[in-house]
Parts: sequence; structure tokens; C-alpha cells
Amino acid sequence: MTTRTLCLSVLILLCTAFPAQAFRLTLAGVVGGGSTGTRSSAPRRLDPAVTGQVAFAVALIAVAALAATLAPMEWDLTSSVDWYWYAAAAAFGFLAPVLEWAVGAAVLAIRHRRLAGIALHRLAGGGSALVVLAAVGAAAAEEVLFRGVGLHLLEGVLGWPAAAALAITAVVYGLNHLYFGAMTVVQKTVTGVGFGLLYLLGGHNVLVPLVAHVVQNVVVLTLLPRRKVAS
Repeated sequence: MTTRTLCLSVLILLCTAFPAQAFRLTLAGVVGGGSTGTRSSAPRRLDPAVTGQVAFAVALIAVAALAATLAPMEWDLTSSVDWYWYAAAAAFGFLAPVLEWAVGAAVLAIRHRRLAGIALHRLAGGGSALVVLAAVGAAAAEEVLFRGVGLHLLEGVLGWPAAAALAITAVVYGLNHLYFGAMTVVQKTVTGVGFGLLYLLGGHNVLVPLVAHVVQNVVVLTLLPRRKVAS
């Protein structure tokens, strides 16, 4: 490995560490972020929640594509992966919302508080087809960034132990959801560990955790009830 390649790897990791958080905060000011649960009586051509979700997905996909192109790595999406890894990924994605709720409930139980029933976060977009499509794109981009690029570079290129690389990428993935609150960071860190394990155990093929992440996002937006906000 040359010094130039090593520096490029580090630079890519630094530049892609917190893309989601930066985009979320920027879009929150530009288009009002997610829906707050109130509707204006005046008609609007564009729903700020939908616009924000789509713009966020497009920006994240662009960063993921750039990182994947510049990263000193070879992409092998055709590597042989046993079918059961994709089945396990789909199952994990389906159960991930329940896992995140359980993590939140456990954290609040330590503080002698109760967590409300499982529901869609009030800052998330609705379940329209456009929002779901944007969520699928965002899930794919996040897996390319955090597992396909980040975890691969830390473990395969920089030579970190797999456990350390898994932990770091999971924490950074969690921190990229700070827009939704500190509790969400903890919850997403846990599911980030799950996505990372799927990547490492599933033949280092990014399609395995990508399937899990896409399933989770679709389940969250289409099956979970929307949390009501008091007026």
C-alpha cells in the first residue's frame, strides 16, 4: 500500500463521515425538515416533508456514488453469497424497528420512564410512494457509505480489527441520525452493528446489509402508525 493510497482512504472516510447529519440540518432550514404534524389551511404545491426527504436522498446518493468511485477498492457485487444471508437480511430488516423500540424502552427503563408504543418518528416523512422511494435510495446510499466504503476501508485497507471497524462505523452511522434526537442515535447504533455483521458475515458483499436496510425503511414508512403530535 502506498502512502498516497492510505491518505486517500483516510480522506474519503473523513469526508463521508457525517453526510446525512449535514444534509438533514441544511434541509431543515431550507424546506422545514420533516412534517411537524400540523397542516396549513393554505394550499401548497410542494409538501416540505416530501421535498426534504427526496432532496436528502438525492444528496446522499451523490455522496455515496462519489465515495464509491474514489475509494481505493474493487466492487464485487456478483460474489457468491448463499441465499440464506439475503433471507436473514430481510428478516433482520423486518424486525429492526422492533429491536430499536426495545433498545429505546431499555434505555428509558434505566431512567424509570416508559416508552410509548412503536410508531413512526414525527420528523420522518409520510408513507407516500415518493417518500418510500426516497427512503429506499437513502438506505442504499447509507450502506454504500458506511459498510461498502467505511467498514471496508477500516478493515480491509487500513487493517483495523473487524470488531473495531464494526464498532466505529456503527457509532458514526448512529450519529448521522442525531437530527432525530439522542435516543435515535443509540437505536441506530445498535442496528448499525447488525448491518455491519451482515456485511462481514455475508461475504463482504454490500448487497446483503443493503437488503436489510431497504426492508427496514419500507416497513417503517408503510406499516408503522404515525406518531401524533399534540397541538
